[in-house]
Amino acid sequence: MPPRIREVSADFCGAAWVQAAPVFAVPLRFVAGTCQSTGVAARRLQALILTTATGVALAISATTALAAPFSGTGHAAIGGDTDGLKARGQALERARKAALEAAIGQIGAGDPAARRQVLASPSGWTGSYRVLQQSDDGATATAVVSVEIDTARLSKALAAPTSGPVSQGLPPLLPSLTVAAAGCPEGLEAGLRRGLLAAGVIRDVAAGSAGPVLTARLTCGAAGLVRYPKQAVVRVAASWSAPGLPASAIGVGEDVAAATADAAAGLAGGAGKHLSAGTGGVRLRLAGPWPAARVRRLERALRESVVGVQAVSVAGVASDGSVTLQIEGTLTAQELHARLPAVTVPGATIVVGEVEGSHVVHASLQAAQPAETPAP
Repeated sequence: MPPRIREVSADFCGAAWVQAAPVFAVPLRFVAGTCQSTGVAARRLQALILTTATGVALAISATTALAAPFSGTGHAAIGGDTDGLKARGQALERARKAALEAAIGQIGAGDPAARRQVLASPSGWTGSYRVLQQSDDGATATAVVSVEIDTARLSKALAAPTSGPVSQGLPPLLPSLTVAAAGCPEGLEAGLRRGLLAAGVIRDVAAGSAGPVLTARLTCGAAGLVRYPKQAVVRVAASWSAPGLPASAIGVGEDVAAATADAAAGLAGGAGKHLSAGTGGVRLRLAGPWPAARVRRLERALRESVVGVQAVSVAGVASDGSVTLQIEGTLTAQELHARLPAVTVPGATIVVGEVEGSHVVHASLQAAQPAETPAP
């Protein structure tokens, strides 16, 4: 957890120091004469100090958000070809491995082969450590360490390997949509586009943009009316540039607008189901993901900490700024939806939304709020 600001003390005409736990201090020096009798400058300087300290705290927390401390003890005999210095090094390595074993024990057994693979290279998991004790009595060297270990990443590494195929290279780019409608009520094209966007099978880009294009040619008959119960009916014939998509749809509603929306939803549902069957994987649609660094952190967190995720990449960016991530692996949309709340993204909070269809999960990224500082 981020260090909590413990004390703020300042001499506003000389130097200011912000102290925080566990241990760090931020010196801020100001030109003499900045204090004013009105106290306005002092308040501004105090605000600057608090802002700087909060930034330092967030920077520290961002590097340790996924880690937890584990202690380990190691011993090595001194004698023969092993002098005291070499024995101390061996004891340190064994202490780090012991800390890794403690982390594995806390997480659980996992896959035996994966456990052996992790323990075969402990240095890759125990690079961030602190030596608590290192000594020797002439016969035995001893080391005690505290190691910061990424438990989420370790949990995924210990899970049983998946049998699903691992894709090579980038996923195919989603197509844009071009619609040519003849004799159709107003709102049909917009409704079809909204439905396919919600299904995550097209890109939201301007007409004429580079990349693949899905074309829909729609022909509508005159709107009919069912006398009892009084309902409007809209019939749509569709011709697509891709095979296997629905050739027609019938919309029913209280009026023409409602019937049009029903027909558009039917077309989009059938087309989205067919198109998503050929894409594979799951899509995560993020609202308000910027800045881009947050998206990259989320990609890394998903790859390293979520069991069943084999690859993550950006599949598209919509005109409203939302980003669609293509997640390949053995996860279903429901499984991803259930595991997202446990994913930690430094500097951001994941707000999980709903599951759309069979392969789209909606979520948003919000800036993490800094911890409140107690009053001095």
